[in-house]
Amino acid sequence: MKILFVSAVLPYPLHSGGQIRIYNLLKRLSGKHEIHLFSFIRSEKEKEYLSKLSFCKRVVTVMRGHAWQPKYLWGTLTNSYPFLWNTYHNSQMLSLLSDEVSRGAYDLIHIEPGYVWPSIPTEHKIPIVIAEHNIEHDVYRGYAKQFSVLPLRPFLSLDVAKMTVWEKRSWSAATRIISVSETDKAQIELTVGPQKVSVVPNGVDTHTFPYFPKKKVSKDLTFLYVGNFLWMENRDAAEHLVADWWPAIAQAYPGARLRIVGKNAPRGQYFVGGVENIQDELHAADIMLAPIRIGGGTKYKILEAMASGLPVITTTEGLLGMRGTHGKEIFLAKTATDVLQSIADILVDPKRLALIRDARKLVEKEYSWDMIAQKQDTLWNSLS
Repeated sequence: MKILFVSAVLPYPLHSGGQIRIYNLLKRLSGKHEIHLFSFIRSEKEKEYLSKLSFCKRVVTVMRGHAWQPKYLWGTLTNSYPFLWNTYHNSQMLSLLSDEVSRGAYDLIHIEPGYVWPSIPTEHKIPIVIAEHNIEHDVYRGYAKQFSVLPLRPFLSLDVAKMTVWEKRSWSAATRIISVSETDKAQIELTVGPQKVSVVPNGVDTHTFPYFPKKKVSKDLTFLYVGNFLWMENRDAAEHLVADWWPAIAQAYPGARLRIVGKNAPRGQYFVGGVENIQDELHAADIMLAPIRIGGGTKYKILEAMASGLPVITTTEGLLGMRGTHGKEIFLAKTATDVLQSIADILVDPKRLALIRDARKLVEKEYSWDMIAQKQDTLWNSLS
């Protein structure tokens, strides 16, 4: 099939969940399909990475820049799009895609995620697939409820309401919707019905993240949290970890260390910033802590830790979109007391070794990219 693929981000380097997903799927599917990638970029420097995407038939980039620009803020005040959608309301991309559609003989248009919709031409008969990484209005609603500046909450709530309208409008107009979890699928089905929604989950490269468990945990425990701190979910989780979980852990385990790793990390006592090789961090740590409170999608950090043999303690929100049973492949915690109990269980070697073995088996069975790419290939072919 000839695929016109429109991405909100250039899928390289692999710094965000969206980049990881799109890169891995396109790399595997390009051998079966002719993929023309049209991608937004934030900086001209990103063009240095185009050679990493040579498996695509063609890659075309359009400058979006950073989100906090006057033109995007003004658009939010003067049209019906929410703020995030306005950052992709791009006349250059719309013009390029309109030309492609009119003369390209494409079999399918795939957009990822759905908030690039304002730049998509719709006056044609080509099937459109939207792949959603989250239910965006749910993610932003959770953020708005926790936003510390009370006078601004009504404005955030208004933006969430606009998101809700546009997500549902684009889902209704699309031919098929891809969600990354059964949880998200059930919510989208409330708008479009079950026949239009398919699950193609997020995954992990089991070769890049080999199973390398510790036979014994360190005497002085090292705890790890990983995230790209451009995203509100990761900033909120890190703040929750430092303020609410870590004091109890540090008191119970005085020699313990906390490392919070990721690009765009704020300054702080435990924040390491970006690292060259995240696998080294996963293999050096004793326990992954992921106190996520704003849910949605599937958390790559958790899948990568599970693949690597690192025990994970997370929240119910952190497990959204994934299979996994408390005490079998993963530990779930809400309070600091829950966390301490989970740590105590992990420190019992037979329990820990059984947990990480079962976690790796789950990843290999449900979340390898090769298997996931087959699911998307089947969906694309069903629309030809």
